[in-house]
Amino acid sequence: MHYIRFLKSPRFVGSGNEKALVAKITVTTDLGESFLAADVGISVDVVAEDGESIIGPGREYVWKGRDGMRSLEVSLLMKKVRKVARIKMVVAAKGDAYVDRFEKVLGIGERGAKNEGGIVTVKSVEIDSSSGHSLGAGLAERVFSSDDRSDPREIHIWEETGESIARHVWDAGLVLSSYIATPRHLKTSPLPRLPLLETSLSQPKLNILELGAGCGIVSITLLHTLSTLSQILLTDLPEASAILTHNLSPAILHHTPSKISHQVLDWSLPLPSNVAATKWDLVFVADCTYNPDVVPDLVATLGRIVEGNGQARVVVAMKLRHESEMVFFGLMEEAGFVVKEKGAVPLPVLCGEDEEIEIFVFGLGGKG
Repeated sequence: MHYIRFLKSPRFVGSGNEKALVAKITVTTDLGESFLAADVGISVDVVAEDGESIIGPGREYVWKGRDGMRSLEVSLLMKKVRKVARIKMVVAAKGDAYVDRFEKVLGIGERGAKNEGGIVTVKSVEIDSSSGHSLGAGLAERVFSSDDRSDPREIHIWEETGESIARHVWDAGLVLSSYIATPRHLKTSPLPRLPLLETSLSQPKLNILELGAGCGIVSITLLHTLSTLSQILLTDLPEASAILTHNLSPAILHHTPSKISHQVLDWSLPLPSNVAATKWDLVFVADCTYNPDVVPDLVATLGRIVEGNGQARVVVAMKLRHESEMVFFGLMEEAGFVVKEKGAVPLPVLCGEDEEIEIFVFGLGGKG
């Protein structure tokens, strides 16, 4: 999966008939370690608060990945536009690479078209059309919806535009969220069936904990997808607190905020008293095994969380980036965990080797 990111957030330059909204973008993988190597059409638009374009068809560019492009400046002239108070810039791939739906992430619903890899759309913060001031500097928005007409929800995830990878959407979290949000009848081959996970998610009054929540996409998807919940608690290090506070605010969440919250949880420290005192039904861990140096603390934390709770399930989503991550499985086995269920979700990559996201459901040793 590739992601369009703002290297320089949209800003006004010029005046009068020469006034333009200008930004600099890049197209990279989730960790930013490589740039898109394909030539792809890019669509740039400016929308009002209602999501409707104020300039008509927008403007098209070409990302020249075959020439080694690493950034692209985009601009839109703002003359003869519909007058509105606040605007956003929207940058998206054209054609089959366009991704803003959960089903597209999973490669389904394309009417037989081959999934060759996607590029996730990005939206800027709101900009005051009179003053040009950005209302939330340093942030960008991802919006994901579903093809399920009976449940036309949208999930809004804000991430930072800076270089920190910790506060961006990553592949495993996005794929796990897409799998959770997609109706069961659409999960056909080559997607795995995970009946234990589906059964666990269908239980009433669940207590759900997420470790290493980052921007919070997994837990926010769970909140919007599950009909009955007791609570969802997102945890991460202090540097993720600001983005989690933003994403869980009522204005962004459009949901009952009393059921979801976040707090700091450092895997190298004892469990906070409220976490230790709660009987957790499901513990989610996505994109957290890439650094083998912290994996022992992660596994020890998981052991403390489920201690004495044989019915608890730990759901792990990961993209194996290097062999050193395999230490996680050995440590989980030593801690008494067994894999109750597993499956792999294909993740094609434009002009790259196809990848996969593996989903594991762990439980404590024994039956069940």
